[in-house]
Amino acid sequence: MKCKKLIVASLLGCMILSGCGSEKLADNMGNDDGNITNLGNVCQKGNTVYYQNDKDNFSIYKSVNGKTGVKLNDGTSYFINVVGDYVYYVSENNDFHIYRMKTDGSDNKEIVKQRAYYMTVYGDYIYYIDYDQNQAIYRAKTDGSQPTKIVDSQCYYPIIAEGKLYYIDYSNEGKVTQADLDGSNSFVLDENNYITGAYLNYYDGKLYYVNAVTEQSPNKGQGYDNFLMSYNLKTGTVGTVIEEPCADINIRNGRIYYSSLTDSKVYSCNLKGENKKLVYDNNGIFLNLTDDDIYCFVKIEKQDPYIEKVSIKPTLGEKLKSIFGDPKKNRQNQ
Repeated sequence: MKCKKLIVASLLGCMILSGCGSEKLADNMGNDDGNITNLGNVCQKGNTVYYQNDKDNFSIYKSVNGKTGVKLNDGTSYFINVVGDYVYYVSENNDFHIYRMKTDGSDNKEIVKQRAYYMTVYGDYIYYIDYDQNQAIYRAKTDGSQPTKIVDSQCYYPIIAEGKLYYIDYSNEGKVTQADLDGSNSFVLDENNYITGAYLNYYDGKLYYVNAVTEQSPNKGQGYDNFLMSYNLKTGTVGTVIEEPCADINIRNGRIYYSSLTDSKVYSCNLKGENKKLVYDNNGIFLNLTDDDIYCFVKIEKQDPYIEKVSIKPTLGEKLKSIFGDPKKNRQNQ
């Protein structure tokens, strides 16, 4: 019996170490919503990571299986999306117009001549905010044709989850709003509780957002200023997750990563706001994630900005604990 238990434990350990806990990005989704909310500096597709190289004018490089990166383009690039054989990005050097190139860097060309932010490629469309059109949400075909305004409001942080479009509507007091993918049938989530937000993320049936309270917000002074909140899409339940001012939210593999507005350091916690851990002891913002690493954009006064990559890969002990539980607690419960 002991032998069987050892074999099972060994097999489970091998499964964990082989990466079975990673989160695969859907083939028709260009990047994780948490990365796009944080400017889309990094995108992981399978064993390939596309990233900004801060040592080469923040151009796009790609690394396969952790090998040395290969340069794909020239110039500062944001909101990296990868779908099929194409990489989509927004070029700072050309007034934030949208470009598309092959995954080997060839056939690189401008496809949308609008000032685009928070760009996400999903299915047959590119979704983005046009800053020259009062931050209305547009979508265009993946070849750049047929750009169409679908939400005529001042919007931030649009994301796509469960086949719906979610965004922060600053034309309506910053409330979190849901719509169909063509912008129709829009409605405010939980009108009575005044859900206002920033850094919108989706994970496992819930929306996560920072309760961004301003002088004009109807919920100012209620004690939730810049706390991380959650909204259950199935039950409509609103909850407080992190009871401290935070920003730059991103979520992966059951962990929430955020920049603390209290001490400017980067932390992580579980989905309940518990098990808080220090991730990066510096002023890290625009947090982008892969399965193994967090990329922190660092901007220090009188220094050029740079990107710091920090491993978030769990240790063997942490992996085993996630499967078998804490051995100390297990012994106490026996």
